[in-house]
Amino acid sequence: MENKYNWDLTEIFENDEALENSISELYSLIGKIKQFKGKLANNVDEMFNCFKTLEKALELQEKIYAYAMFKYHQDMSNQDAIKLYKRIETLTTEFSEAESFMSPEISKISDEQLEEYLKDDRMKEYEKMVRDIMKEKKHILSEEVEQVLAKYSEIFSSSENTYDIFTNTEFEYPSIVDEEGFEHKMSSAMFSQYLMSKSESIRKQAFESMYSLYKKHINTITELYLSRVKQKVISSKLRNYESSLDAATNHDDSNVKVYETLLKELNKNLYLNHEYIKLKAKLLNKEQVHMYDVYVNTLDVEDTKIEYEDAKQTVLEALAPMGEEYVNTLKHAFENNWLDVYTNDNKMSGAYSMGVHTLHPFVLLNYINSSRDVSTIAHELGHSMHSFYASKNQNIINANYTIMVAEVASTVNEILLANYLINKENDNKKKMALINEQLDMIRSTLIRQSMFAEFEKDVHGKIEAGESLTSDNLNDIYFELVKKYFGESCIIDEPIKYEWARIPHFYRCFYVYKYATGITSAIVIASKILAGEPGYVEKYINMLSQGGAKDSLTLLRMVDVDLEKEETYDEAFRYFEKNLNELKKLIEA
Repeated sequence: MENKYNWDLTEIFENDEALENSISELYSLIGKIKQFKGKLANNVDEMFNCFKTLEKALELQEKIYAYAMFKYHQDMSNQDAIKLYKRIETLTTEFSEAESFMSPEISKISDEQLEEYLKDDRMKEYEKMVRDIMKEKKHILSEEVEQVLAKYSEIFSSSENTYDIFTNTEFEYPSIVDEEGFEHKMSSAMFSQYLMSKSESIRKQAFESMYSLYKKHINTITELYLSRVKQKVISSKLRNYESSLDAATNHDDSNVKVYETLLKELNKNLYLNHEYIKLKAKLLNKEQVHMYDVYVNTLDVEDTKIEYEDAKQTVLEALAPMGEEYVNTLKHAFENNWLDVYTNDNKMSGAYSMGVHTLHPFVLLNYINSSRDVSTIAHELGHSMHSFYASKNQNIINANYTIMVAEVASTVNEILLANYLINKENDNKKKMALINEQLDMIRSTLIRQSMFAEFEKDVHGKIEAGESLTSDNLNDIYFELVKKYFGESCIIDEPIKYEWARIPHFYRCFYVYKYATGITSAIVIASKILAGEPGYVEKYINMLSQGGAKDSLTLLRMVDVDLEKEETYDEAFRYFEKNLNELKKLIEA
C-alpha cells in the first residue's frame, strides 16, 4: 500500500525516544497537578495555575494516547503495539485519578468566591468549566454520600453488564432455512441482513427466530431493565432532580422541554411514516406489509464499485457548498495522511475520526470501493472538520463538544453528499434508490429513535408515579407505540411487542433521543446551506469553531436551530416530506 494512503504517525512522535520523553513529561505534570489538591480555595493564582497545568497535561496525554491507539488499530496482532496500548491505558487511568479532585474541590468553594475568581482575565478560557461545576452544585451530595454512591457504581451498572452477557453469549437462535433447503445460522449480527432479504420466507423466519428468544426470557430481561430504571429514578431523586428525565437531559447540556417538543412534533407528523409504509406496501405489491417487510429495499440497485481517488473527488464536489476554505482543508487532509484508507489484515474494523489537538484529526477507514464507503468518508470528515475548527480556535478543555452536537457536522456532510448524488443522477432507477436510501436513514434515526424515546419516557414516568410494572405492561406499552407509529398499512405482528427487550441503549437511560435531535439539527443546517442563505456557512463554521466553549443549545441557536421550538422539527419533517413526494413522483412516472 502506498504511504499516501496510510497515517504518518511520525507526525505525533518521530521515534520511541520522543514518545518516552513525552511520557516522562506527562508523569511530571501529573505530579504537579496533585500538588494543587486542597489549595484551589486559597486564591485565584492557585486555581489558574492548576488549570494551566491540566491543559498542558491534557494536550500531552491526548498525543500519547492517540499514538498508542493508532499503532494498535493499524495492526491489532502486533504484540509491541498491544503492550504500548495497555501501558498507556494505565497511564490514562492514573492521570484521571490525579485530576479527579478538581471538580469536587471547586464545588465546595462559594459562588461568591468563584465569581471573584472569574473576574480575573486569566480565567476567561476556563470560565465554562467553572460555571458547569457551579451549575451542578445543587446536585452534588455530601462527601460521605458521594463516596457511598461511588462504591456502589459498579453494582448500579450490573444490570446492563448482565444483559449484555446474557443476550450476546447465551442466546442461540433457531436457524433459517432458505427455499433450497439450506440451513443458515441466525445471530443478532445477521438479523438486519436477513430482514433486507428479497425472500419473504427468510425475513419472516428471521423475525420469528429473533423474538422467540426474547419472548422466552422476557421476565428475566424485564427485571434487569426495571432495576436499571429504578436505580436512575432513585439516584435522580437523591440528587434533587425533578425526574430521571430531568437528570438525563441536564447531563446532556439539554432540558426536558427539548425532549417533550421532539415527541410532540413527531406525533404531529407521524402521518409521514404511515405514508412511507403505505408506499413500501405498494412497492411490494401488498395491501399491507408485515413488520418483517419494513426493512427490505425494493428500490436498491447493484452497488457500483468506486475507486478511492474517484470517491475523494465526489466528496470534494458534494461539499463545495461549504466554501473554499472548508474544501481546501479537506484537500489538505487527503494529501497529507489524515486518513488511513484501506482495509488490511488485523486492522481495526469500522471507521472513526479522532482529533489530536496540537496536530490535526486522524481518520480510520476500511475502504473497499463500495458506494456506502463514499458516505462514510463524508461522515467521518464531518467529525474531522468539527474537531479541526474547534482545536484551531479553543484550548483543549473547551474544544471538546458534547454528544448533543457530536453527530451534527458528520450528518450535515452526509446530507450534502446525498443531495449532490441525487441531483447529479440521470438514471431514474438509481435516483429512486438514492432518495429511498436518504428517507430510510432519516426514518430510522428520527422516527424510530423517537419511538424508543417515547417508550422510555412512559416507563420512567410510571415508575416515578409508583406503579409496579410487569413484562406484560412493558410489552403492551411498546406494542401500542408500534401501532401508532406504523399506521394501518402495516400488520403489527405479535412478536414485535418484545422488540423493546433487544434495545441495549435503554440501559443508558434517555440516550436515544439525541440521535433524533442530532439528525433534526443536521437537516435544518444542511437545508440552509443548500439554499445558499447569505452568510450562513460562515455562521455554521463559527459554531463548529466554538467546540464546547458554549452549552450545546446555545451553540445550535448560533445557526438558527432551536431545539426547544416546534418549527425546528417541522422543518426537518418538511424535508422528509419533500423527498417522499419526489420518490412517489418518480415511481409513478
